[in-house]
Parts: sequence; structure tokens; C-alpha cells
Amino acid sequence: MEAVKRKWTALAQKAKGMASFLRGSRELVAVDPGSYAVKCCYFKEEGGILAVKAWGYLPYDLKPEASPEERKAEAIKSLKAFLAQKGLKIVEAATSLSGNSVIVRYVKFPQMTKAELSAMIATEAEPFIPFDINEVQLGFHVLGEVSEEGQKKMETVLVAAKKDLVSQRLEILQGAGLAPTIIDVDSFALENVDELVRDPKQAEGATLYLNIGHMVTNLSIVDAGVTRVVRDIFVSGITLTKAVMKALAVDFAKAEELKHQYGILVDPSEKEGILQAGQKDALLVSQTVAGVIKDLVGEVHRSVDFYLSQGPERSIGRIVLSGGSARLKNIDQHLAAELKVPVSLLNPFAFLKQPPADLPAELLPSFGVAVGLALRRNNDWV
Repeated sequence: MEAVKRKWTALAQKAKGMASFLRGSRELVAVDPGSYAVKCCYFKEEGGILAVKAWGYLPYDLKPEASPEERKAEAIKSLKAFLAQKGLKIVEAATSLSGNSVIVRYVKFPQMTKAELSAMIATEAEPFIPFDINEVQLGFHVLGEVSEEGQKKMETVLVAAKKDLVSQRLEILQGAGLAPTIIDVDSFALENVDELVRDPKQAEGATLYLNIGHMVTNLSIVDAGVTRVVRDIFVSGITLTKAVMKALAVDFAKAEELKHQYGILVDPSEKEGILQAGQKDALLVSQTVAGVIKDLVGEVHRSVDFYLSQGPERSIGRIVLSGGSARLKNIDQHLAAELKVPVSLLNPFAFLKQPPADLPAELLPSFGVAVGLALRRNNDWV
């Protein structure tokens, strides 16, 4: 798959000790250490057919106020237990990053070779990165040649991630006995999945992904197999939970329970039934969640407007939801009504002839990033 080869791998290549890992097997285990749970996936090709050999959804056994160090220790413990339980002998791993410590920019550089750009990337990238250039790991991928004001340039995806975030990811994998060979970006990992699950008969236009996680929502717009817009929005699952806590004066655990129990009421008859039954909590949760989602919709509109401004031929054909908070009751229907675009939930395993039968349906959207990473192979960037 050509799209798989286009992904950003420079972080893994630059990370200390990475070079020695790149000579190993092309097989790897994907590890997506989220803020709520670790998601793992391992694919193996047998007889020309790709199959899921192992998957894991490992929620943290921690209090909401747990420190980053406690979360890291819990992730390592859970990952070790998963690898031992599944008897996995694969040691190479792929992971990814997102959040406000990761910056993605689309930049047009003067034409040069990749080797030349690699040698001077820090100097060329510095004007576009809002961090101290000495505090980040840099990576890039050349999308192609473009013409601007009569001059030929290279359209390039530039990625910068703070070194402390990279180190945290490496420490989780290495602490579990894994050798990290690929570090991607969450939104780019979803691009791998889009290539395989998108129905070519669907309406024209780009696909907008909303990967709604516990702490952050990754927004990406994929057009003809290439991610054209990437940004992180800090309206997420925990935002919804905190809003419910405040509105109903309940603790975190109860707010989580109510949020998932009621979600958003969208059907008039359902609302009428709730009113007649006097279920005030359901109405209040629905109103509270809808109010937070309104903020998310506003951020989506801004990103779509930016994308559409890049050319008259551009359009959004569909929206796909992934991430743990995509399971919120009726969120797809609510967003479709608000954004006037068809919305669906991602099943990242849909392209397989034999999807994992033991994976609960409600967990499927949570595995978007993990599956995208599992589709990677060592040295697929060469």
C-alpha cells in the first residue's frame, strides 16, 4: 500500500537507540496508549490474508486525578500483562502521538533533494514551529511538487513533537520490553484505515475524521488518500464528563455512568417518553452534552472552512467518528443533524475477511489508531 509508505517515521529514526531496532522483523505490535486505556493490535499475514492475531483493550485502574507517572506505570503494567497473556514474541512496536505537544504544518519549501532537506530541516522548520527548535523531534514527508508564483516548490508535511512526549512514549514501550521502531501521528494512522475501509461508491468529497478520545479529539481531513488537514481539539470525553459532574452535582464516576447511560436525546418520541416518565436526569444530561458538542461543532466548522478555502473543487463527503467517546449514545445522529453531512461510526476491522469475533461492537471505534498502526511494517518508509 503506497499510502502506508508515506507516513512520518523520522521521530523513531531519530530517537536514541532506534537504528539498532530497524534490522529486525517487519512484523510489529501496535500500541496506542490513550489517556483512559491502552489499545493493542497485532496483525499477521497468512496465505496472503491479513488476520488479527491479538487485540487488547486495557483500561487503567486509576483515579481520575492520577499523575502522569502513575498513568505511565499503569500502562507499562497492563501492556506487560497483555503480552504475556497472548504469548506474543514480537518485540518491535509502533505507536503514535497527538495533543498540544505535537505540531503538524503543511509547508512549501524550495525544491531540493530529501537528503538536502534532512540536513537542514531544523533551520527550515524553525519559522513554522511555535516551540524551541532544540526541544522537539522533527520529521517530514514530501507530498509532491507544486508551482507557486511561477516557482517550483515541494509541498511538505512537517511534524514536530516535544522531546519529553516522545520520551514518555518510548519509556512505556521499552518498560514493557518492546522495541519502538515507528512513531506516527494519530491522525496519520487513521489514514491507513481510511484507505481500506472507505467505500469507493460513496459520495464524492473528502472524509473528515473525528477521533474523540478521553483527553483530546483529533480532527483530520483525508482527500484522495492524503491527509490535508490535521489539528487537535480539546473538547473530548473528559470535557463531557466534567460538564455532567457540574450540571448534576455528582462525582466523576457517576457522571461517566450517566453520560453513557443517556447520551444525547435526538428522537422526539424518546424525549416525550422521558418527560412523561419524569426522568429529569436524562434530560439534563442530554442538554449538557449537547451544549458541549456545540463547541466541538464550532471547531469542526472552522477546520472545514479552512479546508474548503484551499480550492473550489474541495468538499466534505462524509464524517467518520472514532475513539472511545464516539460510543456516546446518538452522537452520530446529533452531529449529522448539526453539520448536515452523513456521519458514521468507524469499524476499523471492516476490511478483514474475518474480523475478531470476540471484540465487543461497542469497542470497535476505539481501535482506529491501533489498527492504523498495526498496518505499518518495519522499513515500510524505505
